[in-house]
Amino acid sequence: MPRSGGEYIYNSRVINPAIALGASFAAIIAQFYWNLFNASLIALPALAMLGQYLGWTWLSDFATSKHGGVILSIIGIGIAYLILSFGMRLFHRLSIWVISVMIGGVAILDIALTLSSKAKFMASWDAQAAKYHSVPYNGFVAAAHAAGAATPTTWTWGDTFGATAGIFMLVIWAFGIAYVGGEVKRPDKTIMKAQIAAMAAPIILCAWAVITIGHIMPFDFLRAAAFQDFSAATKGYNLPYSTSYMSLSFLASGANRVIGLVAGITFLVTAMWLVVVNLLMCQRAMFAWGMDRMGPKWFTAINPRTASPVGMLGFVAGISAFLSIGYWYLFPSVLSGLFASGMQLVSVFAVTAIAAIIFPYRKRAAHIWTSSPYNQWKLFGVPWITIAGVVYLAYVILLLYFAFFDKKTTDITGKKFYLMIIAWACGIAWYYFWRYRSKQKGVDVDTMTYGELPPE
Repeated sequence: MPRSGGEYIYNSRVINPAIALGASFAAIIAQFYWNLFNASLIALPALAMLGQYLGWTWLSDFATSKHGGVILSIIGIGIAYLILSFGMRLFHRLSIWVISVMIGGVAILDIALTLSSKAKFMASWDAQAAKYHSVPYNGFVAAAHAAGAATPTTWTWGDTFGATAGIFMLVIWAFGIAYVGGEVKRPDKTIMKAQIAAMAAPIILCAWAVITIGHIMPFDFLRAAAFQDFSAATKGYNLPYSTSYMSLSFLASGANRVIGLVAGITFLVTAMWLVVVNLLMCQRAMFAWGMDRMGPKWFTAINPRTASPVGMLGFVAGISAFLSIGYWYLFPSVLSGLFASGMQLVSVFAVTAIAAIIFPYRKRAAHIWTSSPYNQWKLFGVPWITIAGVVYLAYVILLLYFAFFDKKTTDITGKKFYLMIIAWACGIAWYYFWRYRSKQKGVDVDTMTYGELPPE
């Protein structure tokens, strides 16, 4: 297994360091977007939703305002910086509690759905509708259809494969282990266990939700709720909260304030932890650059007291906080599609899939491949890693189709392909600048750096 630093490590050793730096540079720009986006979730919908469910209009009004969003996002980034600055030991201890809240909170919402009934849900919906002068239960589907919602009568392969683009987001977070691989015992086994857990948890919780939701509302009502949640276009819908899964659980409980509190806190903790993880991943990738002499020395400066790169973390957190201001005031939607999916699909997953395909056949990486205990894992003479890379690349290409070409989804992910090209060009230029700078100081990075794995 490669050491800490993410996909940059194995792409640089297997493919080419310039390509790896270009991909990693673009991936970090995407990660900065995720920093902004996840930090914004602390305000909207997490705290906004909490205020709406509990009737705290002061909180929901503040969280939905631009000023409130900026303040809450920057506070979240600051908290993430402090957590990571105190070292990985604190991060590991908090992880256990955070994951328990994430999974436990969703389980409680599923329990609320399980204990409800169609009659109770209808009564709760109508009670809230009367309170806020909104469309009643029996008129909601018709109102949504009038606004443009549609209820499909059958499934299609296109929609099925397209849906996996969203499902993909549920499992890719396990690849974050590649950024901290050097701190994990037997990362080759741990990363596989993490992938299984990353799939099992949402499969169980989502299947539970789908089954119970099917008992308390018809499919056309659920479809109308999904339409309203994404478009907010249903005429006459005046409830202060969206028709999300959290809201359906809240209504299923009879608008129970405890369930509202659980939904809000769970989303808040999840959003906050995503900021922590993204900050960690950005820092670790740039730290790996520094170890390869692809950046200034302070990229690898470690605080002796906390054993963490406090300066690098502050740099990444500072940029994220600064960009959050622009995100809220200037470009809340311009970057979302490209940076959320297309940029990472190309720069992280497609390039890594190619590295996996060619890894056993690259002379430059032969010393790594031959020392691996898995180099004899083959099917009809073809290494399993190559087969897995081909399958994975095919799937990434499928996702890219929905990201950039399918008419139903391309407007979600954006078309500004030139931004990706600029990011890659900047990354490649960064590599050649630091390569030249190192040679000026008598260090040949091609032979001294990329023939080995960086130390921890």
